[in-house]
Amino acid sequence: MEVDKKNMDDLSGDGGVTKMVLTAGEGWQSPEDGDEVSMHYSGKLTDGTEFDSSYSRGEPFKFKIGAGSVIKGWDITARKMLRGEKAEVTLAAEYAYGENGSPPKIPGGATLVFIMELVGWKSMKDIFGDGMVIKTVLADGDGWERPSERCEVTMGVIAKSESDPPVVFFQGDLVFAVGEGKVPKAWEKVVVDMKKGGRIRLVCQGDYIFAPSIDFVPAGTQKLVYELELKSWLKVEDVNRDGTIIKKILVEGEGWERPNEGATVEVTGTMWPVRGGFRVENIMYPYDGYTFRVSDGEVCDGMDRVVQTMKKNEKAIITVDPSVAFTTCPSIIPPGFLQSDALEVEITLNDFQKAKDSWSMSFQEKGDEMRARKMKGNELFKAGRVKLAMKAYERAISFFEYSTSELSPDLKKQINALLVQCHLNMTACYDKLDNTDKVLHHAKLALDIDPANVKALYRRGSVYLKIDDYYKAESDLKHAKSLDPNNIDVLRKLRELSERRRKQDDQDRKLYSNMFKRLHKLEEQEKMDNTSEESSFPQEDANGVSRMEEGA
Repeated sequence: MEVDKKNMDDLSGDGGVTKMVLTAGEGWQSPEDGDEVSMHYSGKLTDGTEFDSSYSRGEPFKFKIGAGSVIKGWDITARKMLRGEKAEVTLAAEYAYGENGSPPKIPGGATLVFIMELVGWKSMKDIFGDGMVIKTVLADGDGWERPSERCEVTMGVIAKSESDPPVVFFQGDLVFAVGEGKVPKAWEKVVVDMKKGGRIRLVCQGDYIFAPSIDFVPAGTQKLVYELELKSWLKVEDVNRDGTIIKKILVEGEGWERPNEGATVEVTGTMWPVRGGFRVENIMYPYDGYTFRVSDGEVCDGMDRVVQTMKKNEKAIITVDPSVAFTTCPSIIPPGFLQSDALEVEITLNDFQKAKDSWSMSFQEKGDEMRARKMKGNELFKAGRVKLAMKAYERAISFFEYSTSELSPDLKKQINALLVQCHLNMTACYDKLDNTDKVLHHAKLALDIDPANVKALYRRGSVYLKIDDYYKAESDLKHAKSLDPNNIDVLRKLRELSERRRKQDDQDRKLYSNMFKRLHKLEEQEKMDNTSEESSFPQEDANGVSRMEEGA
């Protein structure tokens, strides 16, 4: 039989294994070594004589890739096929039965032509590379999404022996959080690659069988089969990426939009304090159609932050660390709650109206909103909510962050004054947070707009003094004094600079004095050593005869 080489893929790289696709397969995955493949096929010699066919038997042939149970060309071909693919495959003798053939049907040195159809495969992998856990995929599952770290998974579990018939130790659903370490290590490994409805079989040995939540397996069990089905999971997000706000989504929201800074939101839900790791059931605070503006400080920082990650009609349970609960806002603590409490909140975002985007505002609207944000920032700063105040100032600055050249002279003057005030307020916030680099940054931005601003010079000079840069501190503080000779804060800071310099000078003098004393002592010691060495040499008398010192 003549074989058309046109459109054939050279799988072996030397022309010994070629493949021409007759029916395209599905997806993108192909089986790998160790996988159990189901393959329909028919095989012919090049003269058209058929020597074997699974189609005639009505059952696909099964083999394990890479196990040496089939001819070499089949292993190579199976690794390059997709599920459902049908192809014509031509194998040279060295990739088939070689020079000996397989009598009586296949002569020695024969080239073979196969029609191969990959029905499917079971993926069997040594997932830790030590032979202790072998995974077999029983069903792929639906969709494309998979659980991630922290997700709360509901898994159908069958735990049984490998005997026939098996002894079943457990059958039912288990719920666990991915990454918490409460289920066997192998479960944690495979669950993040599973899709909803996916089923796998794990043959586990030794310590891979056990975990804190596994109390149904007899002690001393050395080998166990787990059959796992991923039934569902709740998405869990680490909102701040530091563990302070954890959101578990109970009901997915609608669309893709979320509230922005300044948005007006309406929520319904209930808040409980968490003490000792447990929710206090008899203390609660309801939110029934409660409306607030994002970043205005009407709720704790944790709730303010989490609503910005939610979609309309999304329902979630959030846990809030004390650092972003009422620690920074004691004035809004509900009855029965403590400033030190962590929080658990069940919340639904009923609706929201996004704040107007700056690009859609007129210059006058931007100016008005800028002024309002600055005033809100001042209010929050006085209440001790420094980070929320910073958000308000940042929002105010953003309206005219890049240029004010298009403004009228009067409006430009007003906006520049507001920008300077906001940058100065940012220096005060960053000073509270002990971030000297950011204080210097915002002081510079204020001085770029108003080079003669005494407060900006004072703030920058104070930071330079704090980091012991006396030269720059003196330059800024003296400049500030020249602009406002009677400024009490500037005069006080200059006295502090003078005193610190005096102390530094005293320390330097003492240091150098001690150094000189040590050097002088070393020099004296060296002279004494040299004198001692000279006295040990023989001396000559008046007659030129050498002699040692008396008593030598």
